[in-house]
Amino acid sequence: MAALLPGLFGMPSLLVLHHVHDGHAINVAVAAEAGQFPAPTPYATATSWTIEPGALRHAPQPDIEVKLYAVKRAGAALLCEISVRYFPVPGGYAPYYRLNEQLYFAHKNGRWIPLTVIDGLPSMVTFTPVGFANAAGYYRELTISKTTGPISLAGWAVTALPPP
Repeated sequence: MAALLPGLFGMPSLLVLHHVHDGHAINVAVAAEAGQFPAPTPYATATSWTIEPGALRHAPQPDIEVKLYAVKRAGAALLCEISVRYFPVPGGYAPYYRLNEQLYFAHKNGRWIPLTVIDGLPSMVTFTPVGFANAAGYYRELTISKTTGPISLAGWAVTALPPP
């Protein structure tokens, strides 16, 4: 399950969700186990969340997908999907991350219109990479945010992906 301050507990984790609130760093570890998990702090809200490397020391096979869920009026809804892939580095493996946002659009009056609209604005997730992508398009860290406001994290689901 998830824990705050994962470095202190040495828990194997795929990634750490990080943000700063009132000058205090908040770290939430996403455990390296399949399943659905609620956020340890219900409805933790931040303008952005940074995805940082977890504490897993070996390369799991196959790749892993982490689906992040945000709080909506009618419960939790899929915010985005993060693919986790481990690449060899000197001394072992390191996790790298890629945002897989699935937006839904409709073609109306000759234009593509996003179907997820809040207050007239498309509810899109954006990301800011930390560093450059590797040859496969994965980043060592990245920060996600929404164009329409803060993200209230409800939880996540972890699943294995089929081999590429």
